[in-house]
Amino acid sequence: MNQELPRYKRILEYLDEYDVATINLLSNLFSVSHMSIRRDLKILQEKGLVRVSYGGEIKRSFLNGTPLYNVKQSRFSESKKKVGKIAAGLLQPGMVIFIDAGTTMREFALNINVPITAITPDLHIAIELTRRPEINTIICPGEVQNSIVATYNTQTMKYLSEQVIDLAFIGADGFNFEDGALTTTQIKADCKWMAVSRSIQSALLVDSSKLGLRCRFKICDLNRFNYLITEKKFPESFEKKLVNQDIKFIY
Repeated sequence: MNQELPRYKRILEYLDEYDVATINLLSNLFSVSHMSIRRDLKILQEKGLVRVSYGGEIKRSFLNGTPLYNVKQSRFSESKKKVGKIAAGLLQPGMVIFIDAGTTMREFALNINVPITAITPDLHIAIELTRRPEINTIICPGEVQNSIVATYNTQTMKYLSEQVIDLAFIGADGFNFEDGALTTTQIKADCKWMAVSRSIQSALLVDSSKLGLRCRFKICDLNRFNYLITEKKFPESFEKKLVNQDIKFIY
């Protein structure tokens, strides 16, 4: 972190690397009072650069890049475990499913206990599934992106376009009703959308920290999903919108 930058810019650097912070954490990190951090946050909020959730978490308002896999793995681990366990309850023996890349999806994969065929671009997930002989594991072709340890490219797109999938489990870096499900690169958005479009049903798996977070690239509208699975109850107004769009909300 560049110590010569104004403190509010160093806060942005911290959020770019670690994704989330709290006032108490930033106060300790920069050895200043809570009031000083609140003044910095006011500047950043006025510029539309950060958002503060009702639970006190501070995040970037707009996510430009995907955090490294090991950073993501350490964030909201209990929430991701709960989401993964819930999602596994949708599986039926003999299904062909798509498992998106990411740490929430890995928690889902760890909870699979029925014989299925699983298609995934995620190397960590593929390795985990190959340890279980009752699961037929197919990894999407193409060059591996080192930062996310997964294949998202035109070869992945072409392969998915030729598949017939019973249920796609999709992750997102942010979501809201106005923009839909969002992610950080065009090729990721295209591959995720292809999986949704080739599936009879689809489920969006997201922990609650993603609600309201905006990214540059749209995967699809939320009403393209049959299920939205998260770890806790959302604001009532949001849940009503889900019901009106015929999206089953599970937490």
